[in-house]
Amino acid sequence: MSTKEIRTKIKEIISQVTGIPPGDISDGASYREDLDLDSLSLLEIGVDVDYEFKLGLPEEDLQTLETIQETVDLVLRHQASAIPV
Repeated sequence: MSTKEIRTKIKEIISQVTGIPPGDISDGASYREDLDLDSLSLLEIGVDVDYEFKLGLPEEDLQTLETIQETVDLVLRHQASAIPV
C-alpha cells in the first residue's frame, strides 16, 4: 500500500469518527490543534487505524500520535518491519 493510499484511508477513518469531510483534513493536520479532537475521539481513531492496518499496537502507543503524518509514518514503519508470510 502506498503512502498516498495510507493517508487517504486514515483521513476516511478520521471522517467516520468525527464527521469532518476527508477533503477538509490537511495532510499535516494536528489532531488536537487543527482538528480540535478530544481524547476519546483520538483513541477511537487510533483503535480504528490499528484494526484497519493490522498493527497490533498497545493503546499507549496509539495515544501518543499527534498528527496525521505521525500516523502515516507509524503504519509505514509497521509495514516495513512486517515479515512476509
